[in-house]
Amino acid sequence: MSQVKELKEHMIAGPAIKDFPFFIQWHLTERCNLRCRHCYQGGEKVREMTANEVKREIDGATQMFQAWEQEHGIRVSPSIHFTGGEPFLYDGLWEVMAYAKEKGYGVAMMTNGCLVTEEDANRAFGLGISDIQVSLEGPPDLHASIRGKESFNAAARGVEHLVAAGNRVSANVTLSRINVDQIEETVEIAREMGFYGIGFSRIVPCGRGKALLDQFLTPDELKSAYQKIISLNTPSFEVLSGDPLAGTLSGTRPPSGCNLTLSGCSAGFSGVTITSDGSVMPCRRIGLIAGNLKKKSLRAIWASSRLLWQLRRRESYSGKCGRCSLWPSCRGCRAVAYAHSLIQRQPDLFADDPQCWVTPSPHPSPLSGEGKDEGKGDAR
Repeated sequence: MSQVKELKEHMIAGPAIKDFPFFIQWHLTERCNLRCRHCYQGGEKVREMTANEVKREIDGATQMFQAWEQEHGIRVSPSIHFTGGEPFLYDGLWEVMAYAKEKGYGVAMMTNGCLVTEEDANRAFGLGISDIQVSLEGPPDLHASIRGKESFNAAARGVEHLVAAGNRVSANVTLSRINVDQIEETVEIAREMGFYGIGFSRIVPCGRGKALLDQFLTPDELKSAYQKIISLNTPSFEVLSGDPLAGTLSGTRPPSGCNLTLSGCSAGFSGVTITSDGSVMPCRRIGLIAGNLKKKSLRAIWASSRLLWQLRRRESYSGKCGRCSLWPSCRGCRAVAYAHSLIQRQPDLFADDPQCWVTPSPHPSPLSGEGKDEGKGDAR
């Protein structure tokens, strides 16, 4: 299969062929003012890219998207989600966000909220940031037990500034046994604080989060939690989860016999992570490096990385995920699957998601094709 044809089939498959949303999660710094119990970062000190270096790589990403549009006849809708560490500790934050907006990107930010001032809130609104996501773990005492003393009050002040300035602000919860019983209370707190909605994502047992493996939800507990979350969603206040497993509860099924990525886990398919030193990863919580912008352009990394190609190919997934008819629209959470396999001392990026409750439906064997076994086991 030619690279162009394979790129089109695996990168922009199915309903995304004409309009392809693509997001970059850009970690501008590893520095943070908090030490959260579940944090996936290891605390290493690295040389951060300067604002000018970040802007140069934004230009590189723009060239990649323009090439895709010309070569494949599609429209790419790119966005950059700036984060950290804590992005407000990065000196060039406003400069790089303004540049991304100028270049036509949707711009979002993920922050713990504690450092946001009234001036920051007004600048964010003036810039037209599409979404500002602030971490919220539950009621004040619970939040503080996870993120540190006074962290709730500091975040609440930041949210107050952001909302008062007119920004669109959402809450994000890292879900585990620590806070699963407070889902409804947490939703109500978020509503009262002025968020427009709240999202829930799973804890990934990597970094400091490895110490919380005993707080990992069982498959049945996770399914029950997502059912509750879905039931709380209303037109006036969004309550949701972007977790691929949560998506399996929608009842939507991919076409029978499909072997192309349509939705679900975005790693290697519809998004990448760029870290503060220029490393490109399929997902920050996976932590595996596909390349570095100091050596290759983002376009070259995206097109040539064996790691990214493996994530797009069904034959890489040899277990339950590979057999499941929901593979095109799910694939589980690769970060959770990989982190859990590392803890078991059997590292496998394509291991089954340990929190999956789905019983795979029979599915035809993956289509054979040129290069089928290329790189098999490379990321295991």
